Amino acid sequence: MTLPARRSVFAIPAKTRFLTSWLTLGILGLAISQAYGIQQSDSGEDYPNEIIATVNGQTITRDQIARDLQRTLGDRQLSSIEKEKAIELTTQKLINQQIAIDFLTKRGLAANSSEVDFQIENLKSELKTIDLSFTEFLKETYQTSEELAFQTKWQISWNRYLENKLSDSFLESYFKRNKRRFDGTEIKAAHLLLKTNANSSPEQEQRLKNQLIEIRNRFIAKTLSWQQGVAEYSDAPTRSSGGSIGWINAQGPMPATFTEAAFQLSKNDISLPVKTKFGFHLIRCEATRNSSLGWKDVRSKLKKNAARDLLDAIVEQHKPNVTIKQ
Repeated sequence: MTLPARRSVFAIPAKTRFLTSWLTLGILGLAISQAYGIQQSDSGEDYPNEIIATVNGQTITRDQIARDLQRTLGDRQLSSIEKEKAIELTTQKLINQQIAIDFLTKRGLAANSSEVDFQIENLKSELKTIDLSFTEFLKETYQTSEELAFQTKWQISWNRYLENKLSDSFLESYFKRNKRRFDGTEIKAAHLLLKTNANSSPEQEQRLKNQLIEIRNRFIAKTLSWQQGVAEYSDAPTRSSGGSIGWINAQGPMPATFTEAAFQLSKNDISLPVKTKFGFHLIRCEATRNSSLGWKDVRSKLKKNAARDLLDAIVEQHKPNVTIKQ
């Protein structure tokens, strides 16, 4: 948007910081992008209303999903398979929010309309300080007022639930139950990789998984050694060194699905097939190295992960109590 000359030179950075803060909080959805093969409307309120899912009568539209995707991914280019997966995950996220809101509402924990209105009025007041109208705000962030209202309700409700739930005693107990994920423990891992590509069909992927299961069975039966199997079958550059990738921790550097599976293993255990963007892996734990970190040392990380696990648990528990149509 072109700014009139009368506005302060500080108006642009102030506006940028303000809009960026809302986007970072995850309150906003952004525009429909050509990256997803959908045409964008010029108006923040004028999107076609193709319904992808309903949860207790609350609709989730194709354009709502696309705006959320664009907010998350920006201009990143995805393959057709990656796009399908991103759409699937975003649709599920929006469904899960609706399920959780129903759960919180039935327990008297959800924000009411007065709280939502109060928050939005505060937003409008803040917008005036940077010389931006509410209508301009919606347009520049490519969202509808209904979406803003729902996401505001979601943020208030979910944050309230977490403030009550994530007590010190809960976090300490959560840490003890998931110690390896958070205490700095490292695992020396090796893997056997069968590569896939972005256009691999489900049938091709299933064949690779079946092949890895057969190889794993031979490892367990001791009719094939790990070193021999990796040298013969692995597509990874590490095949000449027994598939060793060295020490990893719960934060990386391997993909999340790989790391999660690796940290379930004890020394010399071999995982079932694990999928990453590179293909399918068998993972072997060669050694572990413990750390002395306590729960207070990783409090912020505990809160983030516990919040995600709590949401998953609520959805699993409450899903049978809602009507979902897709």
